[in-house]
Amino acid sequence: MMVVATVAFCVGACLVGGAGIFLLLNLSDYKALRTLRRITPTPIGAATGGRVALEGGTEYGTAGRQTAPVSGADCAWYHVRLIREPRRGWPSSDDPDHDVLLDVESPGGFSIAAPSGRLPVDPGILDHPNREGAPVPVHMTLVHRPDPLPPVVAREFVDDLRKGEKLTLTESRVPRGVDVFALGRVARGGEFKQSLAGLTVFTTDSRERMIAAREESIKLGAKLVAGFGLAGLILAGGGAGYLVALP
Repeated sequence: MMVVATVAFCVGACLVGGAGIFLLLNLSDYKALRTLRRITPTPIGAATGGRVALEGGTEYGTAGRQTAPVSGADCAWYHVRLIREPRRGWPSSDDPDHDVLLDVESPGGFSIAAPSGRLPVDPGILDHPNREGAPVPVHMTLVHRPDPLPPVVAREFVDDLRKGEKLTLTESRVPRGVDVFALGRVARGGEFKQSLAGLTVFTTDSRERMIAAREESIKLGAKLVAGFGLAGLILAGGGAGYLVALP
């Protein structure tokens, strides 16, 4: 019985700890929800600086229409990367396990536009690790072998391939005319970038959908906090009570 009580106490303590983790996540969701509600969309033509929320469509950048090298699709912006695995040489623990043979993107970035105006967008916002919502870019991946690779890959890369190695070609592109909701900042140069701190959003989801998703997440989090916390207190309390009562 003593073993059962000890196990119950340990499990209960873990559940209480889990409730604490869910509580912290819920607090983060509350903060994000408050930001989404507080920062209402600004007309793009009036976004001159600071933190803003924007609604518009993806548009060509200063370089105009682009053609994605892998898919051949018209787009506002693209990024192509070719890696070879495994990495050649003797990598240290800090080195990647692959060689980057090609890493190119279209010049000039892309824009977000609406009837009120147009604003250039820093493509780096697409790689923000905590960016919220459904992604805007369309991704495509080819692996050689067996997939044939398009002309953007120099023939020498294929001919130089050794046994056991493979080439992976990825393309990310931003189509023109995709409706987006964005939350970030307008830098001094008039470019839309990720937030310096707090929530960053660049998504095909609407603002209303983002708010609704946060509200649902908060409701679920509250249930998990209550459930884990109550179950943990019952198990930990009962196990501790039995252990203390032992002679």
